[in-house]
Amino acid sequence: MENEQKGWFAVKVFFNRVSRYKNDIISLGQEVYMPMRIDRKVVEGEVVRSLKPLIPSTLFVYCTPSWLIKYRYEHWGYLMYYSEVGSYNPGRIDDDEMEMFRMVTSLGEDARVEYIGKDRPEYHTGEKVRILDGIYKGAEGYIKRIRKDRKLLVCVKGVAVVAIADIHAAKLEKVV
Repeated sequence: MENEQKGWFAVKVFFNRVSRYKNDIISLGQEVYMPMRIDRKVVEGEVVRSLKPLIPSTLFVYCTPSWLIKYRYEHWGYLMYYSEVGSYNPGRIDDDEMEMFRMVTSLGEDARVEYIGKDRPEYHTGEKVRILDGIYKGAEGYIKRIRKDRKLLVCVKGVAVVAIADIHAAKLEKVV
């Protein structure tokens, strides 16, 4: 393959085997990122917290394209990678885009991030802005009104969109 540099790739895992493949890929020496969220439920009057994947059945793997192709071939039917548009090659995620995505999805309990769904063109409309202050300082995305609330959308192109709530207009600057 022509571009054998390591990069980030998104992988979809089927049949509820995300943890198994995450551990397997790590054991083979590759870096894996799986954004998590804290789920709160009231059980018998007490708040019970549990860690759940933010994006169901999705892993982000830092590897070479040929390694990912070989791994997918060995585990055919259980996982697939997101491809480049018009190709069967793994679709590399831009490093800056992945860094931004990791920043906003790895802040723990302080984060107010929710998974919106698969990336679609309508999530790239509106003003592109950067957050100037607070726990999301430096994050860039698009402002969009969702369920009567203004949110900042951060995308991994072709894969997923997450939304950050409660961003005050005074903490934003327009990106040109």
